[in-house]
Amino acid sequence: MNIEQLLYIVEVAKRGSLSIAAQNLHVTQSGISQSITSLEKELKLKIFKRSRGHGAVPTDEGKIILKHAYEVLRKLEEIKETANSFIPTEVKELTISSSPGLMTLLVKALAAFRYDAPHVNMKVAEKTVTTVIEDIRQHKTDIGLISYSTNWNINMEGIAFEALFEGKPKVYVSKHSPLAFLETITPHQILDQTLVIYNSEFMQGFVQDFFHKYQPLNILFTSNNMDGVLQAITESLAIAFAPDFIMKNYQPVMNGDIIPIDLVNHEPFNISLGLIRSADKHLPAFVTKYIHYLKSEMIKS
Repeated sequence: MNIEQLLYIVEVAKRGSLSIAAQNLHVTQSGISQSITSLEKELKLKIFKRSRGHGAVPTDEGKIILKHAYEVLRKLEEIKETANSFIPTEVKELTISSSPGLMTLLVKALAAFRYDAPHVNMKVAEKTVTTVIEDIRQHKTDIGLISYSTNWNINMEGIAFEALFEGKPKVYVSKHSPLAFLETITPHQILDQTLVIYNSEFMQGFVQDFFHKYQPLNILFTSNNMDGVLQAITESLAIAFAPDFIMKNYQPVMNGDIIPIDLVNHEPFNISLGLIRSADKHLPAFVTKYIHYLKSEMIKS
């Protein structure tokens, strides 16, 4: 038995396919198949049931072996991290995939984190929620920050999700809008309004649901440029739906040029700001430290 074999069976278990696992690990399918067969002979049991129609499915015994394999690989990651900690000047990289609109929180946490970890470079990419999840699943990034709702049908297999903040969608209007004087607003009070849509899974899903329940609103434009969305609201060209924990960090909302209003008499649509990571990957100590600062920043907010 060797580490390579453990890596192979874990990857095959995650992908359910020898060919996909081989592709991800940059080895031949025959090589990974022979290695697993050799391990099965050594252990005198079958780890996978293999078939063309169903791929590779762990046996009952295989599931137990895989659990131990995960633990061994996690311990190896811890050993590497411990070894790296003895070289304090080594430059490390923290990679984050994030839903759009959360950069302010990430940067605030970075400001405090840099004092404790001056030799860590951070790379952040804003992506769709499904892409962030896939980045984590394929170990392309260390952690992800997403807006997530249980209303969505999104595959979270292999993903550890931790809600950092519970929020709700609100209606955002210009301070010059007659609606700005309302403390709450109902769907029927905005059916004559023009809408600007930020291009994200949350916004698209929420707006489609709203249109289905009531009626379509006039749409000024849809964009992934938040500055343009904020400008359209500020200049009374349109209103917008958005999660409160995202919008409150933007200057026009903080200085009162854009007013948030609670949406009432509408079916609850709970949404969380959450941290995601791979359920089977050990996080280095410096990543865990950054998460600590990120959580502290969330409490302040």
